[in-house]
Amino acid sequence: MANIGCCGVDCDACEARRATARRDNAALAKIAAAQESAGHGSFILPSRLRCTGCLEPGEKSVSCAECAIRECALASHIPHCGFCPDFPCELGSAVWEAVPEYKHNLEVLRSR
Repeated sequence: MANIGCCGVDCDACEARRATARRDNAALAKIAAAQESAGHGSFILPSRLRCTGCLEPGEKSVSCAECAIRECALASHIPHCGFCPDFPCELGSAVWEAVPEYKHNLEVLRSR
């Protein structure tokens, strides 16, 4: 768990981040097509999925760039929600309900 994003996502396991690191535009196109067919957008440009990771310098995917959890953590000068005294909060509740693994990742980091 070396590269955990503000919400608890494992950025190292993110296919879009890995494809970005490989400069693999074909993989980004496949990810975009899969997200479109899953109903996550009507038309997603593969270039909008490029991401270097939540806290790493460089490009952010459309979902990471506009993430309210990320904006809150950055404004609070903390690397992730696990460092916040208000964790868990209402801001992240929908994400953590949908992907409990993210909350678990933060709880593990918080306990260290």
